[in-house]
Amino acid sequence: MAATRVEHTPSILVLQPDENCGPDRIAQWASNHGVELSVYSMSVSTDMPPSLDGYAGLIVLGGDMGDRDTAAYPWLEDMRERLREAHREGIPALGVCLGAQLLASALGGEVQLGEPGLEAGVAGIRITDEGARDPLLQGVPEVFYSGSMHNDAVVRLPEGAVLLATGDVYPHQAFRSGTTWGVQFHPEVSPASYETWVGLEDHTANPELKARFDASVEDFWARDAIVAPACERLVGNFLSTVTQERR
Repeated sequence: MAATRVEHTPSILVLQPDENCGPDRIAQWASNHGVELSVYSMSVSTDMPPSLDGYAGLIVLGGDMGDRDTAAYPWLEDMRERLREAHREGIPALGVCLGAQLLASALGGEVQLGEPGLEAGVAGIRITDEGARDPLLQGVPEVFYSGSMHNDAVVRLPEGAVLLATGDVYPHQAFRSGTTWGVQFHPEVSPASYETWVGLEDHTANPELKARFDASVEDFWARDAIVAPACERLVGNFLSTVTQERR
């Protein structure tokens, strides 16, 4: 009699640089896809797995620190190394905002303070011709919307990377290199979490910025009916890539 093969639930290593930037909606979407998230928060411990052994995928989330802040946060280089490992070993990986910037710099791209300034609230994203053929963006509208909050940006993609999506404020909104993807926006963030982020900002010296942030919160709540489905599809595509690699 043939032995019964036991299928284990695929697990994704999630590296969380900032206590306020957790997986958010990705937690439910992963559960819907039968995928476990193994979350390592740097606010709890800076120790993280020394390799991706046993993991079917990798997600690196966003944070208040920047790609160029490695001297203050040495574990940022450990995150880059996990992203390099995923790229090298063909393991699906997704970098979100800071995670995308770490992916770009890990593979030889460049990240700098963005010349256009802060991009926050609901950002419009346009899929490129290459993006329309990419697994990450299948079924996502040609123009879609996502929560966003960043000052730094990828100013030069790694050699050989493919631009998948662009925007009016920042051109490098999504890219792929091998089995690793980076998105400058925050597909995981809900309006409630975005409102929390805004509440953490210090607006006392800049009433104009406070008004802008307050308006962006209202806009996010109003437009979430179009934000959430597109972002769920994008993240779902990544999760499907992870489960397909397990077969």
